[in-house]
Amino acid sequence: MTVQTRQLSLTLVGPGRAGKAFARSWMEAGGRIAEVVSPTKAAAAAAARELGAGDPAGIALAVASGDILVVAVPDDEIPAAARSLAGRTSCRAVFHLSGALPAARLEALGGSGAALGSLHPLRVFSGRPGENWRGAFVAIEGDERAVALGEGIVRDIGARGRRIRAEDKPLYHAAAALAAGGTVSLVALAARVWEKVGIPPEESREALAGLAAEAAAAAAAQPFEVALTGPVARRDLATVRAHCEVLAEDPDLLRVYGLLAEETLRRTPGRGREEEIRALLHRGC
Repeated sequence: MTVQTRQLSLTLVGPGRAGKAFARSWMEAGGRIAEVVSPTKAAAAAAARELGAGDPAGIALAVASGDILVVAVPDDEIPAAARSLAGRTSCRAVFHLSGALPAARLEALGGSGAALGSLHPLRVFSGRPGENWRGAFVAIEGDERAVALGEGIVRDIGARGRRIRAEDKPLYHAAAALAAGGTVSLVALAARVWEKVGIPPEESREALAGLAAEAAAAAAAQPFEVALTGPVARRDLATVRAHCEVLAEDPDLLRVYGLLAEETLRRTPGRGREEEIRALLHRGC
């Protein structure tokens, strides 16, 4: 951390997966945890023990004594958490971790003079010990003071920050949900198909998730037109036709296949047979 940030302390409200991962990054970079706040003191104490830092407190009695306050509760609970803490904090800045909601949802805490912002890590947190934000893409939004401070914090914990506008957050987050939850849903759909040919669900999940992970790694390392593979990218018309025929029994799967195939065509122009494949997709997918 920079000298200025290293001197700041953190109050973490809502020590869930993302919040605890942030706290670990904060401490790894030299920051101090002042307080860990949960709905009950018992839950806060358990989280503080896991982190090895912070005074535990139930939210009704928390004093929010840290210089930086991070509200890491579920999206729908952000305004209520802010109202609960209003009048009991003199922090320099408050951040929530929602990717879809604006920093304005913290408005109940604005009367203290704190800068209001949001930090959203583009990372899937499983709750495993040791998870942190290092290397993550982080969307930063809020008032100018909060954004400037957030950029410094994100840089200091070894993540990659990007400013976004409040009005763009729902679209930004919808894309993130497609990439993360959408990937898992696609694996689940593919596993449903494999079950029809007698492959057990656990075996399907493991094998297809591994395949999806390899494909995602290719997309991270190469342009889309290079990373994309499969019969549509190769323009294997007979294979695409066979896929449409067998998926016709499940309209949901057929629609998804068609949407993904169309995106593949858009990302791999000029390889030939595009109109033939589109015609086939429009008839059956």
